[in-house]
Amino acid sequence: KDDLLFVADFSGLFHCLDATSGEVYWTHDMMSAAWGSPLIVDGKVYVGDEDGELSVFKLTSEKHEPLAEVDMRNSVYSTPIIANNVMFISNKTHLFAISPNP
Repeated sequence: KDDLLFVADFSGLFHCLDATSGEVYWTHDMMSAAWGSPLIVDGKVYVGDEDGELSVFKLTSEKHEPLAEVDMRNSVYSTPIIANNVMFISNKTHLFAISPNP
């Protein structure tokens, strides 16, 4: 998206790269293995980790800390997805459906 590539690796590092050149813009240590892929939606990047945190980053090449780290209470091994304006996130034991409309 916007010539940016976001990659999480099993060592717990989350990278933002130039999608054309491969230049690394920034790397964030999540301190826990990432099994799923990042999700980009509405100018944000979401990625889960084995410690059960869902980290939310700005869609930017500028280095920054996560906007939020949400405790999902158990390992997040999969990629979050969006369907019908609902974000679905599964952890090791539960499936969460998060919607802006109550």
